[in-house]
Amino acid sequence: MILPISIKEKFFKGHPFVMEKARGSNALKTSYTEDDQLYKSIDNARSELELAVLTFNELTDDKAIDYASYNLLAARAKYSYLIKLAKEKKLSL
Repeated sequence: MILPISIKEKFFKGHPFVMEKARGSNALKTSYTEDDQLYKSIDNARSELELAVLTFNELTDDKAIDYASYNLLAARAKYSYLIKLAKEKKLSL
């Protein structure tokens, strides 16, 4: 049975230990904490944002610039959301 993916899971996409924990598998036995997962997600989001900025700055074609600007806005929103989660948990960044 395939479980639906929540919005939070989409933000943590790419981190198998997060997905397994969210779905309730044996990942709970690992040493990864929720805070560790959030730190890793923030690091990845920061990398995605930096790549989006670099990509946007390199393009000259109008259609490609439109795509890159949407990608940049999405990366910035994801990073901001994860930072907000960390601040709510009073984590040091």
